Amino acid sequence: MFRLAFWLAVVTAVPACGPPAKPVKHAKHDQPPPGADQLAQARDAVKNGDIDSADQLYAQAYDAGKSFDVLAERVMMLIRAGRAQKAADTAKPYYDANMTEIKGYNLYAEALIAQEKGPDALEVAKQMIGMNAADPSGHDKMGRALLLIDKPDDGLVELRKAVQLAPDDEQYHVSLGTALVKAGKNEDAEAEFRLAIKAAPNDVDAVVSLGSAQRSAGHNDDALATLKKAIELDPRSGRAYFELGLLYNRMDGRQADAEQSLSQAVQLSPNDSLFWYAYGEIFRVSERFDEAINAYKKAVALDPPYPKALTKLGTLLLDKKQYDEAEIVLTQGIRREPKNASNYFPLGKLYAAEKKKAQAIEAFDKFLELAPKTDPDRAIARHDRDALH
Repeated sequence: MFRLAFWLAVVTAVPACGPPAKPVKHAKHDQPPPGADQLAQARDAVKNGDIDSADQLYAQAYDAGKSFDVLAERVMMLIRAGRAQKAADTAKPYYDANMTEIKGYNLYAEALIAQEKGPDALEVAKQMIGMNAADPSGHDKMGRALLLIDKPDDGLVELRKAVQLAPDDEQYHVSLGTALVKAGKNEDAEAEFRLAIKAAPNDVDAVVSLGSAQRSAGHNDDALATLKKAIELDPRSGRAYFELGLLYNRMDGRQADAEQSLSQAVQLSPNDSLFWYAYGEIFRVSERFDEAINAYKKAVALDPPYPKALTKLGTLLLDKKQYDEAEIVLTQGIRREPKNASNYFPLGKLYAAEKKKAQAIEAFDKFLELAPKTDPDRAIARHDRDALH
């Protein structure tokens, strides 16, 4: 039986751990704060899935009262909606204008992490720690930024500092647990997620993260129970359905359930490129290539696009002899990740099919330079390159 051959167990959507998007409270007998009506309408728009209207209403609510809580709620909404660039653009003016307020740094760093801009997020995190080394948010942001630039050991050190400084904050336990999953330390990760749930029993991110770690460890029955609990807590959690789809995919006889769960995930979270990539993989391995192409196209059109979707989409377009479109997709992947070998191999085959001999040889040479020695495509690339000489 086919299985999805990707490392989603390790990179499952990292939950946002920044400023919480909590309702702004005011005393019973006070007048509603400026912008309260727009804020209520914005929240209703989010519930209805109308992100454009919600964004405009949040902007109006913030302009009316200049409440940082409203700004933070807007930025986190944009991040969850898959609009990381807009989130960063929204957070940066406050960061620029309030150089002594660490909360502005925290919010901007969260948006940069959502954009996967590790070096930029790292610089902001360093500024936060310089302002107050005892504030856990700076260590959390630095740890997560270090993970983005492939420094996992250093990242774990910083994430552990955040937990030590705020042991009762569930979000820091989730950040640390997520990093431990990436490091293959599933038992330690489960312990962190359980601490997060102990601190906040109804935190859906924590419950889903525990289910993900249980799945990664091969504890399928425990993972199934945990993820169903997450869906009970929040029936609109796209990430819970995404994790459930991955779990069903590894279970015998549950491929239809996997497809249904991933379909639910992309319906509930249509702006998450990772979810669309996984949905495309379900179709690809069952040889439903047109449906796979449509899902991959969704994954690469979002901000940020899911990198592996570029390779898979380009390869399928190549197989369908849609050479011009395939070349655009594969070169886009190379621009994003120039040291990733995977896009050079299909690009070499594409150029060979178009009889662009010099370009094909160059692409195969680059693939052979970058690909691991154990990559099974190395022999094919070498054969095809030599045949062009």
